Amino acid sequence: MEPIWAVGLMTGTVLDGNIDVALIKTDGERIDDFGTYRLMPYPQSIRTLLEETLTAARAWNFVGPEPAIFRKAEEALTRAQSAAVKELVEGYGMTMADIGVVGFHGQTVLHRAPQVGRLGQTRQLGDGELMHAILGTKVAYDFRSADMRAGGQGAPLAAAYHTALMRSAGASGEVAVLNLGGVANITWWDGADNVVAFDTGPANAPLNDFIKSKGLGEMDRDGALGRAGTVDEARLGKLLQHPYLSKPYPKSLDRFDFGAAMADGLNAEDGAALLAAFTAGAVGKALDLLPSRPKKLVVSGGGRHNPTMMAMLASRAGVEVVEAESLGWSGDAVEAECFAFLAVRVLRGLPISFPSTTGAPQPMRGGKLAG
Repeated sequence: MEPIWAVGLMTGTVLDGNIDVALIKTDGERIDDFGTYRLMPYPQSIRTLLEETLTAARAWNFVGPEPAIFRKAEEALTRAQSAAVKELVEGYGMTMADIGVVGFHGQTVLHRAPQVGRLGQTRQLGDGELMHAILGTKVAYDFRSADMRAGGQGAPLAAAYHTALMRSAGASGEVAVLNLGGVANITWWDGADNVVAFDTGPANAPLNDFIKSKGLGEMDRDGALGRAGTVDEARLGKLLQHPYLSKPYPKSLDRFDFGAAMADGLNAEDGAALLAAFTAGAVGKALDLLPSRPKKLVVSGGGRHNPTMMAMLASRAGVEVVEAESLGWSGDAVEAECFAFLAVRVLRGLPISFPSTTGAPQPMRGGKLAG
């Protein structure tokens, strides 16, 4: 298949009120062109609606009918994200007729990993058929459900794209890709056929929630609070004994599996320091689980903008840490680009998850296609 232009969308579980939109040219195996990327804010009304929806989702917890707010939020975010796609494409001097497919991840409101004797469940809000009707372009969506119905974790899904990036950069084995979103996930590739991926632990979600709870804004901007704080090493040591961290992969997390309560009773500086140190320590434990421990981590996602977290990764995970930009990638765009890439794989009938990345029984095709 010839490479086609595809748009990818991502709104993270950290709920920063933004839509990540990326345009790439790909055949779903290699990246032909990194087109463009934009961060587009939701209006405040949708941000508030999504926060209420997440609260309702946790109360629902897959029991009984879905909360009515889901339908309202789904339509609002689908319309807003459709507008963001159109704005990005037209701003790049193209029309929707030039776009082969849109990868619409949707907003994760609840994710429950599988357990022995019980399939996992996941819910992303996003109406692919409505987006297709608005844009007139094929839309791939609902990327995780098929994997989970087959017994997989449904996450992380970035491994295929991270591997394509590493292949294009000639990086393998001693290099791994770490994404610091609401949750942190890692991809390791041996340069041949072996790819491993899993969620390492939390990243920005508990830290952002903690800062918000203190009335100090949306995040620890530039890592300033954490840098001024002191890590309670005894408390950190206990937190790092959490069974998830030593559990063998494949494994995945919900955004709320590790919460801001880890820093209960601490002032803003010490709490921010503890939560950043926990993220770094959890990554260190994850590196020990890999088939071989990488010497370098290439970091994408919002967490790489926190210098305190990045410094702690180097010191506490015992690894060289570089930003995605050092390999010529756009670290903010990687997740949205990933869903453009996966959308083309859905279009081509190629697998998007694998036994060594989600625990699915075999390489799994996934996603639904509207249009």
